[in-house]
Amino acid sequence: MILARHADSMLWAGRYLERADTIARCVSVETNAVMHRPPTEARLASRRLVQALGLQDEFVAAQVGTGPYAVMDFLVSDETNPGSVVSSVQSVRENLRIVRDRIPVELWEEANSLHILMQSAKAVSSGAREQTGGEVSRMSVITARRGCRSLSGVMTESMMRDEGYAFMEVGRLLERSILTVELLKSGLGTGSDVFDGNRLLAFTHSLQAARREIGHSPSWAAVARFLLQHFDFPRSVLWCLGRVEQRLEDLAAAAGAVAVPRRRAGALRARLEYGELDGSLAAQPDTELSELGISLATLATDVHASTVSGSGQVEVQSQFVRPGDGGDAAS
Repeated sequence: MILARHADSMLWAGRYLERADTIARCVSVETNAVMHRPPTEARLASRRLVQALGLQDEFVAAQVGTGPYAVMDFLVSDETNPGSVVSSVQSVRENLRIVRDRIPVELWEEANSLHILMQSAKAVSSGAREQTGGEVSRMSVITARRGCRSLSGVMTESMMRDEGYAFMEVGRLLERSILTVELLKSGLGTGSDVFDGNRLLAFTHSLQAARREIGHSPSWAAVARFLLQHFDFPRSVLWCLGRVEQRLEDLAAAAGAVAVPRRRAGALRARLEYGELDGSLAAQPDTELSELGISLATLATDVHASTVSGSGQVEVQSQFVRPGDGGDAAS
């Protein structure tokens, strides 16, 4: 059996690892695209990315510039932003520190090394921002992406498939699903925008796989079906929910507290697999995606509640609110 506080730390380590990887990838795509866009369009795209990542309030409070490179710096190296890459990496390290006796030493070393590298990159960025502009942030992004891949590899190849691994994988896949839905919503545009399916697929690390399935110039509907309902692609929400359901079913045998989120995960998976999603997405895409996002955030909150239900905590609090309405802010 796993202690409640250890299960909670593993869950959040997985979530923050996925968040750091996703934001670093999105910033990399946006940074490469900035030079090819008019300034007004670049600013709009950057602000829409902030909103999709659930960081609009933090962005307003930070009072950073509105230029695309200022937005990228906010997303990558701003420690006052709890959802930035550097903050997420710090949270991964802190949560893994709590469970050092349950994880391979290699995983802790990778997390600690990435944290140190990100702090070093942040210090260089602070000292040279005026001279180099976006190039220093690019170095931080490259460091983050490589480090997150290394962490993922060590996690996959060296961890025992026990309760700790299950909670960490559930956290990663829930975070991936929530952010995928929010990024899909950001691709709806305002009616005057030209939809860029390849950009959206690059955000979700799905570009090469999707091109083989839906071509090089996909419509929004084709991208949505691929990212939501593909059976065999590990970035799709359906695949993630199927794996989450399986992991929670394994955990339910040892911990009855996860029975509620397991049923919720199964209901959501069935809705994506057997529901009339095409029609509802065509008629009211924003409403359908909003409801799906809230359902996923609620599922994530239920899983988190299951990890602390036996720890004596009176209030269930998440470390950071994700996109949607499924969490409570914490200290």
